[in-house]
Amino acid sequence: MPEGPEVRKHAAAIHKALAGKPIEVFTARTKGARLWLQEHPNILIGKRVEQVYSHGKHLIGILQDGFYFHSHLMMWGRWQVLPNTEPIPVDRRERARIATADVIAILFSAPVFEVGQGNPVEQVEYLGSLGPDILPYHGSFDTEAFLNRLLKSENQQRTVGAALLDQQIVAGIGNYLRAEILFDCRLDPWKRVSDLEQSAIDCLCRSIPLMAQRAYITSATVPDDLRTRMKGDDSLVYRPGREYGTRHYVFRRTNLPCLHCGDIVRQLRQVTREDEEGERTRIIYFCPTCQGTSVELKKPRAKSKPQVKPDKTEAAPTRKRAG
Repeated sequence: MPEGPEVRKHAAAIHKALAGKPIEVFTARTKGARLWLQEHPNILIGKRVEQVYSHGKHLIGILQDGFYFHSHLMMWGRWQVLPNTEPIPVDRRERARIATADVIAILFSAPVFEVGQGNPVEQVEYLGSLGPDILPYHGSFDTEAFLNRLLKSENQQRTVGAALLDQQIVAGIGNYLRAEILFDCRLDPWKRVSDLEQSAIDCLCRSIPLMAQRAYITSATVPDDLRTRMKGDDSLVYRPGREYGTRHYVFRRTNLPCLHCGDIVRQLRQVTREDEEGERTRIIYFCPTCQGTSVELKKPRAKSKPQVKPDKTEAAPTRKRAG
């Protein structure tokens, strides 16, 4: 699932391509946006794109005269920017298309795309309740807002691993970033928020923007020296020579040696939310030694080079859980 850094990259690319240009084509295939465009035919044609930005996992475009569009990529969505030099056929995965005279931005596979007029923060569900962005455009990460939300009484008995996925506490963290942040802070994912020491709280405030910036700039959460180490040691990766396997401390490194202590990286399902539909769980990756995990672990299978399949458990949330 695209997280804050990946959505920010899409927003930056679309803004660079479209900003200041009048729209020549604006189409949508999601139900709500399609109906809105039918009720307001051609109203966006000729409008200039003023700004495209992201907040957490949400991407928002501001158009001339107070119009906007909004997307959430969920599990598989992506934006692609292409030159408008020849006709581009509509792919069955296409959800929206915004074209100027020289550039086309196409949204693929995302179930959430909306269009409207007014303030999107007030009109789009969940935007107004999002926590501070892990990649702020101005200033530094808002640690005060983050801690005010994290340390609320209703969050005291939540595990820190679940709390970091709550977009109303902090916007932009998904499964890979939470695993990397918790490892960086040597925190047990099952530790209750109420039991966090001040040193752990301080580390979260430091690590969240650090990991987000590192992922945005380098597409990795480990520093360059560790990437070089993993590229040169076949025992530290599943498939030598693959760039992806050198990007993270623990995320999707199950049964491989911890880069810090040498213990085996593990994975378990963790309850992240309970609602009327029951418990929701996500896989969390961690080093039992470095993070002092409190859950009971089974002995890992004795395999020197396990061929672990990619984690496919990040099922797309329902529409109402797009936050």
